[in-house]
Amino acid sequence: PEEQAVRLELVGAAQQWLGWKESDESFKPIIDLYNSHQPLAQGYVVKYTDQWCAAFVSAAAIQCGMTDIIPTECGCQRQIELWQAIGCWEENDNYMPLPGDYIYYAWDELFSFGDCTGWADHVGIVVGTAGPFIKVIEGNRDDMVTYRIILRGNWQIRGYGLPDYAAK
Repeated sequence: PEEQAVRLELVGAAQQWLGWKESDESFKPIIDLYNSHQPLAQGYVVKYTDQWCAAFVSAAAIQCGMTDIIPTECGCQRQIELWQAIGCWEENDNYMPLPGDYIYYAWDELFSFGDCTGWADHVGIVVGTAGPFIKVIEGNRDDMVTYRIILRGNWQIRGYGLPDYAAK
């Protein structure tokens, strides 16, 4: 139960920003939180005009003090490389994710029956699953923080970052 509580703490941190958006500038504190973390990934300060999905999932980790188990990054593909480097990457698109897992997509990946190995261009945090569906919270989806429901095994799922919540 302790690991589940830590997972839900991260999900809750992301959910506190639900509905925050670019159009009314309510998303800016998420970017500011990301930029306040040192050292800054790649030494890059995220601008309000940048794509911010990876900054969003990183900000959730920063908010919860979990940057020791969740690599912070402003780019999806670079964040995947960091998960791989610490041995916490799940390549199997049919993996059954748990709340708090990070899910990556490659939207440009053409429909295929093989493993999605395209360039990751979006990320979210798994909220939960129901049957074959995964509920995900994402930043910078339609320029806001909102949910997505996606089928497990969808060909555009690039893979999963698996934080070591048990270590917390």
